Amino acid sequence: MTLNDIMHRLTRTTAKSRDRDRASLLAELVTRFAIGFILSGASILSGLSPFAAAFAASSGAGIVGLVTMLGVSIGYFLFWPFLPALRYVSVTLIVVATSAVFRYTEVYRSRWFMPMVSGVLSVFIGFIVCSDGGWTLPEAILIASDAVLCLGCTYFYKTALSPWSGQLNFEGEVVHTVSVLILLATALVSLAGLKLFGVLSVGRCAAALVVFLAAYKGGAGTGSVTGLAVGLAMDASGAAAPMFSAAFGVAGLVAGIFSKRSRFLFTLAFIIVDAAAAAMALHSAAVPSILYEVFAASVIFMLLPPSLLARLGAFLPERAQNGGAIRAREYTRRRVEQASFAFRDLHDASRTLLEQSRETDNSAVVFDRAADAVCRRCNSASRCWQEGYNATVDVMNNLTPVILRRGRLEKGDFPDYFADECENLDAFISAVNYELRSYLYRRRLKSRLRGNRAAALNQYSEVSDILHGISAELGDGLRFEPELETRTRKYLQSLGVVADVSVFRDRGGRLHSEISGAELNAFKRDRAWLDKLSVVLGVRLCVPEGRPRSGRLELLEAEPLAASVGVSRMNKHGNDVNGDTGAYFKTDEGVLYVLLSDGMGAGEEAACLSSDAVRILERFLRSGVAPETAVRMLGDIMLLRNEEDVGCVTVDLACVNLFSGEVTLLKYGAAPSYVKSGATVTRVKGKSLAAGLGSPPDDKPDSVTVALRPGMYAVVVSDGAVHGSDDSALVKLISDFSGDEPGKLTYAIVEAARARGAAEDDTTAIAIKITARE
Repeated sequence: MTLNDIMHRLTRTTAKSRDRDRASLLAELVTRFAIGFILSGASILSGLSPFAAAFAASSGAGIVGLVTMLGVSIGYFLFWPFLPALRYVSVTLIVVATSAVFRYTEVYRSRWFMPMVSGVLSVFIGFIVCSDGGWTLPEAILIASDAVLCLGCTYFYKTALSPWSGQLNFEGEVVHTVSVLILLATALVSLAGLKLFGVLSVGRCAAALVVFLAAYKGGAGTGSVTGLAVGLAMDASGAAAPMFSAAFGVAGLVAGIFSKRSRFLFTLAFIIVDAAAAAMALHSAAVPSILYEVFAASVIFMLLPPSLLARLGAFLPERAQNGGAIRAREYTRRRVEQASFAFRDLHDASRTLLEQSRETDNSAVVFDRAADAVCRRCNSASRCWQEGYNATVDVMNNLTPVILRRGRLEKGDFPDYFADECENLDAFISAVNYELRSYLYRRRLKSRLRGNRAAALNQYSEVSDILHGISAELGDGLRFEPELETRTRKYLQSLGVVADVSVFRDRGGRLHSEISGAELNAFKRDRAWLDKLSVVLGVRLCVPEGRPRSGRLELLEAEPLAASVGVSRMNKHGNDVNGDTGAYFKTDEGVLYVLLSDGMGAGEEAACLSSDAVRILERFLRSGVAPETAVRMLGDIMLLRNEEDVGCVTVDLACVNLFSGEVTLLKYGAAPSYVKSGATVTRVKGKSLAAGLGSPPDDKPDSVTVALRPGMYAVVVSDGAVHGSDDSALVKLISDFSGDEPGKLTYAIVEAARARGAAEDDTTAIAIKITARE
């Protein structure tokens, strides 16, 4: 090969490399222009849109910054009125100019320089724009929020696009993934308002598809966090009650469990959980559309080729295997904990804005509007409202408490001199009564709206509590027992059984053991196999009900106490349906939950209310939600359901710990409960209102904890079993009962109610007897 040939090949290689660089730069410019244009349409918190300006700040100077600035500016002027657009375009222009000035300095290389610049500029320009109308506290809070969002988004956008800038030294794969997720979520906020056929939101369909992909490729943890983040962005972009964060978060969590199964089973799990979440919020404006959007996303997900799914998996953090299980759990714990903090901060910030937006109770508007309608046309208006202004105002002030208490104004309420001098007294009284009715209606409506808003905001707080509990359980709540695992594995090996063994203690200290292997069926032929394993693990074991699996064995530490439950009921006279609903079940933590709910009214309507309450509580409790949080969430749900019609339920929840013997009684407007020890009966009463009638956040349930010993009873009844406020006969009946079967006690309670003619209401009695396990 001659020197000319070598030079010719080098020239051709250089030209091809230059062409590839140009194509890559062109793709980057088009992408940044499009992202900046899309982000300019995103809006949250009453008109804040700092995302596109933050994206321009993260793009830096040069041709890349100029093209990004162009897309951002065009978007702002297209999507926004002139003044808000000018505000953010000004931030964009100044921040790009600052990048050009400091581009080659040492301070520019700091990761926090451009975020700080964008945040400070957002504050200055925000105060300049608001200076004409005066600076109020709510506006100052919004300006500060705008600056924080601008600063944070600049930092995360720069991290998300770091491969383009060549700065790959970010703090690990997780930070980069979170940054990409933030960029994606804010872009979807802008697309949420774009609808197909007036029904399907493009942004929310894309958001659901993102959660599908994250849960399928990243598992339950990644799916849950992605669902919470994307759902929170969708909630922030709309004015409806929080819906998408809970629906997408739980759907991503549950569907992620099936990520190793078939794609169809995974998709089916996601759709079912999303539909269940929608069913719990039927009055939300987002319910019809979220079902269509998730279904559309599921169709797209099912049509994606496997090769594309494999490539998308490269963008997610790799799931830990084997030895990294503990670190993976800690990683998930931190993310769940941060999500808990985010919901708590969102609750606090939203409640602050809600309290600041409350209007003062100005009842003087009643007389002002009546005077405008009647007195303005009166010939004596100047005498009453100019010469005798102070006397007229005193009369109106004195009448205000009278009409607010009575609900109307009468002629006799006026002083004699005023009634004699007023030429249009009857017309004035009619006008005042008309305005008073309107005022009282508005006041009741505002009070109800405040209650519903407070209930909706409480959901953020309660979701935060749930996530915090999950985080605590992922952290110190679960304690592994490697020595017991080794001991069990060696014992099984001595019998010729090769199996995988897992032993741990839950947050209550109860021992759990899971054993899986092909030879387990042969091992269980020994009738004493459970007793022998109990000796190996050092605790008495039991097999949980309803979990027979071939090749897998689940064992639990047996509770030292046992509980037997008796239930009796009587329908209201003339009704075929009982409005009371009860249930009881035991969880893996060794807690027996006994539920009793009495719906408002009687018949099918009351039964529907009470059965819904029991079903919701049971789902929460079985999933591990703390009883106090579950009952509070039920109260909020009932209050939100009352937007269209008033309905309430009483709630009795008895939580019996079969390890310690403690029973916690939680009550929402329920009848008294009774604890029997020998012939001594202790009455447990509450002061709270029924669920659906309280006023958040002060509508907490009553809570009493009592220690039960073997032989003691706990009795829960509906109000049909109590004769008004006098329950002395019921107390004596429970005290005199000497039988051993709780069913006989409840039967005696119901028959006593029938004998005294208490069939005018539904009656239910549940008795729990504690005994030592044999």
